[in-house]
Amino acid sequence: MTIRTKLAAVLRARRAQEDIAKSAVTRANALLAEAGSHAESRAESMRAWGGPRDGDAVSYLAAVAAGRALASALSEARAHERALRSESEVHAGRLREAAQRRRGVEKLVERVTEEERLANLAAEQRAADEVAGQRRGDARTDGRGDNL
Repeated sequence: MTIRTKLAAVLRARRAQEDIAKSAVTRANALLAEAGSHAESRAESMRAWGGPRDGDAVSYLAAVAAGRALASALSEARAHERALRSESEVHAGRLREAAQRRRGVEKLVERVTEEERLANLAAEQRAADEVAGQRRGDARTDGRGDNL
């Protein structure tokens, strides 16, 4: 197994890791968007709530309890959104790391490819020099083995 074959296998693995990280970021961002929408819905409910109205004590206390429930739900929704944002940032960091690892292997593949290309050129040049040297040697002799 050549170094290029081994590096190709490593590169495929690095690309797969990067693809997995991309899908994790996509999932995390979708959950974050959903949580943001939910939190905004809760905030809208809170804005729409008019507060307790005058009336009997039971209605007033029920309205206050409803307001507290709305505020609590909004607070929980915002906390959930913050947690998902942190998780999304963690996944984005993992994606950056996976991309860096992939790029490192790609650079190594490029370097090995270039070294092989240069080695092949050098071998071709040596072969060409050998052929040219043999022709020169043949031209100096007259067929009987005598030198001119």
